[in-house]
Amino acid sequence: MCLAIFDKNYKLLFVVTENILKIAIAGAGVAGSYLGCLLSNIGHDVTIFEASKKENHWPVCAWGASYHMLSRFSTKAGLNFDNYVLHIGKVLKMDLPNNVTEYLDLRGLVTYDKRRWEQDMLAGAKIEYGTQCLRSTFPSFKFDIVIDCTGFHRTLLPKSHEDFIIPAYEYLVENIEAPEEFYVIGYKGARGYFWYFPLDKEKAYIGAGDIDRKYYGIQDFFQNNPKSKIVKKIGRPIRLAPPRRMEPFSAGNIVGVGESIGCVFPMLGEGIIPSLLCCDLFIETLEDRSVPSFDEYRKKVLRKFSYYDDVYRIVRLKMENRLNMVRHLNLIMSMYINMKMEEKRFGFEINFSKMKRLVNAL
Repeated sequence: MCLAIFDKNYKLLFVVTENILKIAIAGAGVAGSYLGCLLSNIGHDVTIFEASKKENHWPVCAWGASYHMLSRFSTKAGLNFDNYVLHIGKVLKMDLPNNVTEYLDLRGLVTYDKRRWEQDMLAGAKIEYGTQCLRSTFPSFKFDIVIDCTGFHRTLLPKSHEDFIIPAYEYLVENIEAPEEFYVIGYKGARGYFWYFPLDKEKAYIGAGDIDRKYYGIQDFFQNNPKSKIVKKIGRPIRLAPPRRMEPFSAGNIVGVGESIGCVFPMLGEGIIPSLLCCDLFIETLEDRSVPSFDEYRKKVLRKFSYYDDVYRIVRLKMENRLNMVRHLNLIMSMYINMKMEEKRFGFEINFSKMKRLVNAL
């Protein structure tokens, strides 16, 4: 049994650990670094394995998420999230098909220094860089638990038969003259989107995920910002399939956490907050057990992210030009009600009229 005691602000006070587990974590991204930090603080023997070399390790995902949620996770890890914030958004502009434009009021959507945040989370951790974790070669028998946090790659878990991904490219750019606010282009049929996330000092992340590989918006951005400089280019598919379609979550003593089991919001392709929420669910299963029940963890994940499947169905129906606002109203209402209840988690207003117009316009 291990018990972590937090105060009302989620700050770790002390830990009671009766059974120390030897844990391997594959992947030092957002889920791997957060889990490594918290599990080590609880008292377990944790080693993190990262495929890239230390000097090449770079976090993706545009570095944007909810201030409210990231503050909570940071406090649990003993960090002050205010030290990492780069830009606090006020409005999100969305250009949609047929010359439709929508604006969303932002309520905590920020960009932050995700690289430094993860590095600080890993401070003091045992980590082996340049180690590829493959199911055929990784010595999982040496550990009590092996956690697959390899995201899209899912290198230690069996393949899911219902996976669905879209190709994506992302650029870290500097010396830009674009407006310093969040901006998105939604493609016709919900087949992809372009994003512009401002950072600091005339820097931004731009990118596009597109099932048709046309990546609208990227060329226009560089034409409108001829002095801009590409600092880094990253090619990385985005998983849209939710947890319900990404089973199995475990195999033997290997268990998946985060994007590796579909913890990504399908409408946005956003995985930072869902992955961290999934981490908390995993840690909860350790509180009253010497070894976690993977079945209990699976049930918690499926319950927490159940409405993601409705959102995924909306996206797929739009891609196939089969979404009907009357026939599929139950899916729309499910998405709205659940997103409204989690408004702080998203960091922007959840407005039913705007949501209907957005879905109709795509």
